[in-house]
Amino acid sequence: MIQKLQRRFIKIAGFSAVSLMIVLMVPLNIFIYFWTGSELKKTLSYIIEVGGVLPDFADVQQKDQESETFRAYMQKNPPQSAAAEGDAAGTEAEGEDLRLGQGLHFNAESIYQLRFFLVKLSREGEAENFTLNHIAAVDREKAESMASRYRNRLFDSGYLKEDGIDYYYLVRNIGNGESVIGFLDCSREMQTFRLEYGSSIGFGLLMVLTLLIIIYVLSKKAMQPYIDNMESQKQFITNAGHELKTPLAIISANTEVIEMLNGKSEWTDSIMAQVHRSTGLINELITLSRMSEAHEAVFEDVDLTEEVTEAAESFRTLILQQGKKLETEIMPKVTVRAERAFSAELINILLDNAAKYCDDGGTVRVELKKKGRAGALLRVQNDYRDGADVDYSRLFQRFYREDSSHNSKKSGYGIGLAMAQTIMERVKGSINAYWKDGVVTFTVIYQ
Repeated sequence: MIQKLQRRFIKIAGFSAVSLMIVLMVPLNIFIYFWTGSELKKTLSYIIEVGGVLPDFADVQQKDQESETFRAYMQKNPPQSAAAEGDAAGTEAEGEDLRLGQGLHFNAESIYQLRFFLVKLSREGEAENFTLNHIAAVDREKAESMASRYRNRLFDSGYLKEDGIDYYYLVRNIGNGESVIGFLDCSREMQTFRLEYGSSIGFGLLMVLTLLIIIYVLSKKAMQPYIDNMESQKQFITNAGHELKTPLAIISANTEVIEMLNGKSEWTDSIMAQVHRSTGLINELITLSRMSEAHEAVFEDVDLTEEVTEAAESFRTLILQQGKKLETEIMPKVTVRAERAFSAELINILLDNAAKYCDDGGTVRVELKKKGRAGALLRVQNDYRDGADVDYSRLFQRFYREDSSHNSKKSGYGIGLAMAQTIMERVKGSINAYWKDGVVTFTVIYQ
């Protein structure tokens, strides 16, 4: 139980740490991604608006005449965008910042690092003019191919990858159905983003791992008060149980003497019934406490077929005396790794519960079969037409009983199923209960 609580504490704390890292890292990376795109869009928008002529490029020899034709066209037919009007006049001295509008800041060196090309498209979508003198990796054919493929995208701007090179594209209408599409090489920006993205993920994983180690080391200390409380409760139950057995034994012996002297009566029968009931409760409490205190489970090969068969036969007479039926479907040679004493206790608890809560004239069904290579599935069912509104998730809580007043005619203390769950936790198995079509089913799975 303590180890289970410690694991749950570590899982919750670890999940919280991972969630915190995701909340911090994901928005940050998304912001950087879109901020980078915004800066690239500003740059490419300015390049398109100035027709590909950047400041301080007057003395640069042009590679083809079509670029000059394109720039002349752009001067006569400026883009519909009103941004950056007259901003190119800010070139003053070599080495000084060039403030080009839209928040752009270039200097005499940085503008030489830009790699881009522009394509002007006619109303019919045919390429008419090219600006290719600022890029070496693209020729007319490739520029025309890329322009035709990206001009009708859903978005007029965005990232793309072509032949292993990252580009940012932007489509601008220039009137009369004509348009210009620009492509800006953003390999450096994307490489930086990927480096930051990978670094943030690596840093986040390192932080999570570090936090998990710290949580694991401190988890037992953090839970120590709760652990001490549980240990005290279990020790109290064990000690109190043994102390109570003595007066109960004396009461039982005195009652037997009274019966020998004066004969049995309804009073002595009542006393003995309460003694047996109290003794049963104490024994179950001690057994539950002993199971919780055991630190190491001793597993051995248990013939579950034999265990289930013997338990079913031992309950058969009791079930038939109550006017109910017992049906069994037990597969031969079903063996599991479990604790022999607790395994038999589990089967008895389930059969006792089924016999107790089965409807009058109803049927108790026991099914056992193999599951996987070394596992097993045990299913115990009983008819229970009034079980639709029962909260079956609470059946395995200690001292929980369906009759909240605890005045039910059915005997029991609400401990048996809690013991069954503890037994299955020790063998890393599972137990659950559900109701369907007037039948309650308890399913036990051995891994």
